[in-house]
Amino acid sequence: MRILVLGGNGQTGRLVIDEALQRGHKITALIRNPSTLPAMDGLTIVKGTPVEPSNIESAWNAVPGDLPTAVIVTLQTPYKEGTRVMSDAHENAIATMKKHGVSKIATLSSFGVGSSYPNINALMRWAISHTSMRHGFADHNHVDEIIVKKSEMKFVVFRAARLTMGKKAPVKFNNNDGKGLGIFAGLGGISRASVAACLVNACEKSTWDRSTPVILN
Repeated sequence: MRILVLGGNGQTGRLVIDEALQRGHKITALIRNPSTLPAMDGLTIVKGTPVEPSNIESAWNAVPGDLPTAVIVTLQTPYKEGTRVMSDAHENAIATMKKHGVSKIATLSSFGVGSSYPNINALMRWAISHTSMRHGFADHNHVDEIIVKKSEMKFVVFRAARLTMGKKAPVKFNNNDGKGLGIFAGLGGISRASVAACLVNACEKSTWDRSTPVILN
């Protein structure tokens, strides 16, 4: 399959591209600065931003006759008041997906977003509520609760615990908003490599369709 990756030049996005290519998939990556991503067999790089609808459409049609059948989003949203990077990217991507009859979208989100907020550790709840993190989480909340869940997409939103640079490892899936993980919930983390594998798995399988599991190693 061909997968459109939004956020492909970030730390997790690069691992997603590597993981998908190793599995024999093709990738189209829409990024602002193509020079930040090395050329690879099976990778098509398109210059642009997902917050601009026409750029999404250009990326979608970058390889005539081989259009994406899934979308992976690993964008980072800035901790600035009013930020809508994630919201705009998802609105634009979903509009293009509907136009082309594609329904699978897998998104990297965070433990503490949406209904998982009460179940993350107290320190993180305080940070999400009282620091600039609240702006980024508000953007993620909008994606999680309004844009994605109210769409007809076969979405998967992985609410990842603290991201680390460790090796790929077995993943624990909590489909109950992180309940039961204890007072240190989320502090153990999950490696970006593990998240990358989960995102590609979500495109290949229907196991987590229309769900928002908390994931950790």
